[in-house]
Amino acid sequence: MPRVPRRLVVIPNHPHHVILRGNNRRLLFSYPREYRFFLRRVVQGSKERLVPVHTTMLMTNHVHLIVTPLGPQALSSFVRSFAQTYSQFRNRSRASSGKLFEERYKCVPIVSEEQMAITTAYIELNPVRAGIYADPGQYRWSTFAQHVGGAAREPLLAELWEPSAWYMSLGSDPAQRAAAYCEWFEHYRARDEWSQVYGDPKRNTDRKRFERPNRKKAL
Repeated sequence: MPRVPRRLVVIPNHPHHVILRGNNRRLLFSYPREYRFFLRRVVQGSKERLVPVHTTMLMTNHVHLIVTPLGPQALSSFVRSFAQTYSQFRNRSRASSGKLFEERYKCVPIVSEEQMAITTAYIELNPVRAGIYADPGQYRWSTFAQHVGGAAREPLLAELWEPSAWYMSLGSDPAQRAAAYCEWFEHYRARDEWSQVYGDPKRNTDRKRFERPNRKKAL
């Protein structure tokens, strides 16, 4: 299972972008039952470790999550809770052995609303960028449908999803929040500028698109 990165930086009570990849591009998922087994373990880990999950994307050979750990050790404990069990399940079901995940998972603290907006859109555009679907709403293993006001494609995603404070700040009701998210998802899809995903953006050109005046900043 993925070990904790040597220089892992965890900021308690801040969202973090977590990425797990298959070792040597090894497939993580081949069948729906495998996606669902993985999601059940993530749901269990989220509840037991008190780590809310705001965004989920399961691709065939990698996973994206946005989560908010309460303390420095909570994140590694959370990842360990599902990665180790899933690795054993996957290897056992194929009578195989060896590392399923890369040795170290990636974790990037999200420290601004702009970074949160871009990272969420980046994650949920993965199936489009990979050429799987033209419409991200068609992809089953993603929280995109929930962010745009629809029902989760999988019940486990509905059970897992906890909207972030940033998403909740987009409007006073679900319809307003969904409309606002749709608007800038399409904006960033058109721009296709993802260099800001792995660090706090330095440019402020789009800040007014997702920061509301006269309110406290929320992540």
